[in-house]
Amino acid sequence: MTTDALKIYPIKGGEVGRARLAVLAGVLAPTTEQHLDRAGPLAGLKVVDVGCGGGDVTFALARRVGPKGQVIGIDLDEEKLGWARAEAQAQGLSHVRFETCDVTQAWPVIGADLVYARFILTHLRDPGALLARAMEALKPGAMILVEDIDIAGRFSYPENAAVSAAADLYIALSQKRGGDPLIGRRLDFLLEEAGFRHVETTVVQPFSRQGGAKDVAALTFAAIGDGLKAEGLASAEEIARIAREIDDFNDRPDTVVSMPRIFQPWGRKG
Repeated sequence: MTTDALKIYPIKGGEVGRARLAVLAGVLAPTTEQHLDRAGPLAGLKVVDVGCGGGDVTFALARRVGPKGQVIGIDLDEEKLGWARAEAQAQGLSHVRFETCDVTQAWPVIGADLVYARFILTHLRDPGALLARAMEALKPGAMILVEDIDIAGRFSYPENAAVSAAADLYIALSQKRGGDPLIGRRLDFLLEEAGFRHVETTVVQPFSRQGGAKDVAALTFAAIGDGLKAEGLASAEEIARIAREIDDFNDRPDTVVSMPRIFQPWGRKG
């Protein structure tokens, strides 16, 4: 993450954030693994996980590169990096390291074979700055993989006012703090503007009738409550009411809640 992103990041960190990220990682694991497949075999290669947070994808990349490869996770959130370092040590992953880094500034790595970035560009006022650093870090011909959201694409069935209100409030908070919660739909253009070639994109959207995406929706709304109050976008009473209504809706077996649309572009350094 970056100094810029830490100032505008709309989602609460700490243990609340950690619990949310653990659920999120589980929901997205199948589609993220499919996206990583696009990079081909990674054994023995050098990979960068940008805005790595607690390292969920970093560890997936570590399994792919194997002990002869190297994975560098970079982020500015020291609390999350602390969790990641402890987990890497517990798993005996000596070929993984985590570096404190403003990802819009110079990175502590060059000659990378792959750069991966999930859910970081949406929080930046200048996402092009991160992509420029990625271009600098990659070898010629090497690949970038990105995943990021377009929250306007989320859905529920039947349509639910509380779920819609939570998404609308997230959009308002993110935009007020300088982020772009709809960035997914323009990611391929951003990669091309940064100089990447052979850019392609696909879209995935997990949804759930029980747990999964429903849990992510509830946890995400809980994690933006403080930000909503601080920015004057919702009162404590309104936040509590929406949270209760989301929980009631999620508990019903005849309902569906989705994640935001997640765009997955990829391209190569020319």
